[in-house]
Amino acid sequence: MFNKLHMLFNRYGVIGKYSDAVKLSKNNVYYEQEIIENLIKNPYAFRQVSEELCKKAVMDAKTQLHPLLQQVDLEKLSHRREFVQAFKYALEGSVAARIARWLPCVRVIYKFDAPRVSSNEDWDNTIHLLMLVPRLLPSVKELESKLDSAMLKRLKDLSWSRFQDSKSIIEIQQVTPNEIRHGVCYGAMFVSLYTAPSQVWPLR
Repeated sequence: MFNKLHMLFNRYGVIGKYSDAVKLSKNNVYYEQEIIENLIKNPYAFRQVSEELCKKAVMDAKTQLHPLLQQVDLEKLSHRREFVQAFKYALEGSVAARIARWLPCVRVIYKFDAPRVSSNEDWDNTIHLLMLVPRLLPSVKELESKLDSAMLKRLKDLSWSRFQDSKSIIEIQQVTPNEIRHGVCYGAMFVSLYTAPSQVWPLR
């Protein structure tokens, strides 16, 4: 059992270079909270970031297509499964990198898929991110709400019908090394054969 857990921790980067994160002082946690609270008070930052991230995700997704398709409008491209998947992956990477820039305490960011309502759905229009942090940060949900609202508004402004009825585009959860070690809360996902998260930041 010990060997299995040891291998699991090494696989997901909890032991080794991330183990020191557990030793962060309370002052560092307060510093992270202050960063989040200052961001929340600055709505312009979310508008600016959302425009940047959405534009980057669309451009990155288009580069995965044949050159003749790159000038096609979003509405037509949304019927192409490869474009939607490329956009999803690009958005996951861009948002994860931005969160990591905002919050220095984040050691790894994973992506995971929510259960699908039906087997015909390719994507539920929401990216699901899981941050590995030394300790849970109380204000992350408010940060998520502000970023989610700004991102969703930006996507709707693109007149992309796929997102016109969406209520959310981003879900951000937290997991600690201790939760992974004991397989509790979101840490339980790491021992699942079907819902195990995959690393999206930093790039391997």
